[in-house]
Amino acid sequence: MNQEQKSQIANELTRLSRKISQKQIANQAGVSTALISQIINHNWALISDAMWRKIQVTLRIDPNWVTAKTSNYNLVYDLVKTAKDTSVSIAISDTAGKGKTHAYTDFERIHENVIYVECKNYWTKKSYIRQLLISAGLNSLGTTEELINRFIKHLKSLNNPLLIIDQFDKLKDPQLDLFMDFYNDLNGHCGFVISGVEALEIRIDKGVNRNKIGYAELYSRIGRKFIKLDPISYNDVDLICNANGITAPDEIDFIYQNCEDDLRRVRRDIEKYKLKQKKQFKKTA
Repeated sequence: MNQEQKSQIANELTRLSRKISQKQIANQAGVSTALISQIINHNWALISDAMWRKIQVTLRIDPNWVTAKTSNYNLVYDLVKTAKDTSVSIAISDTAGKGKTHAYTDFERIHENVIYVECKNYWTKKSYIRQLLISAGLNSLGTTEELINRFIKHLKSLNNPLLIIDQFDKLKDPQLDLFMDFYNDLNGHCGFVISGVEALEIRIDKGVNRNKIGYAELYSRIGRKFIKLDPISYNDVDLICNANGITAPDEIDFIYQNCEDDLRRVRRDIEKYKLKQKKQFKKTA
């Protein structure tokens, strides 16, 4: 972890501290408030590289990548902003690699009172609500009922809050049912975005058709609609490549042809190209 990387992390923590408290940042990162304060105040001498990396990864600080405003980035950003501004619920369901998550996390990074969580297959009901509290920068200790009430109470205290639940399809039914409780308690006050791959839409449709408890109610609350995104275009890849230092037309064309409608492949090929260029530079230096 070099000084430039540490400075980038410190700058991001300083920016975050203008939006939320240092205590909330510490809760999100899983470290002490004192450590966050030391980093912001450039008292770095006793902070290990492992701790720097933990903060960087946990808070999704990515200094080596420049965001490009692709068509899907703009679409998702606008949809999420509308959900926040009007306190409505929407659902986005499309294939992996379309840029959904990047747009969500960028929106959360910029705007106040936005809580983003990326769901995991192994979560229990309690671990799910604990992660929601951690993402909000709150204390996550207590019984399941206490945690749920704490989270809802927090959302009620915010101005135009937005909850983004990414990879919603990974939740089991008991965790999925919590969405109904959140919606019922916060309807008209909080915006909701539920998102996942195509399996999310298939699962909800099956649940509705089989009259599974809660599915028809959930489907109604998202407007009985799943929003789709655009295919990855050459212009999207061109924007991403140029933003991240690749301008050679032949290389951009190769990256586009190789991406198979997946922006993760675009990033992988850009990083491979930059690594190759770095090695060549060292040989000629």
